[in-house]
Amino acid sequence: MKTLATFAILALTMVSTQAQTPNLTGKWTGTMTRTAPDGRSQTIDWMFDLTQKGKVVTGTVGPNADRQWTIEEGVVDGSKTTFQVQQPDGPLRKFTLALVNGRLQGGMVAELNGQTFETTVDMERAK
Repeated sequence: MKTLATFAILALTMVSTQAQTPNLTGKWTGTMTRTAPDGRSQTIDWMFDLTQKGKVVTGTVGPNADRQWTIEEGVVDGSKTTFQVQQPDGPLRKFTLALVNGRLQGGMVAELNGQTFETTVDMERAK
């Protein structure tokens, strides 16, 4: 009887965990905002085209449909996702995002020639 109860709890936990894993597949649009040390901020439009298969995220990201870069090392863990893109002759961009109220939000760190900068990311599913 104890084994049956343990199995039932394990099965319910697995179903609950699977139900909480979002599907990020689709087009996302939004902004990235960078605040300079002097307090000035710059916001630019950005877009993602994501494909999720299990815990793996692939696709492209960039400022518009004509300028997209391939996602590398994309991973989904619960409501969080991480991935990076290497822009040719440009920075390596590392994204750390969470699905919050239907929006992908978080940050991006860009690295180029020993310099780094951070932005705040806020994306919604494209309509």
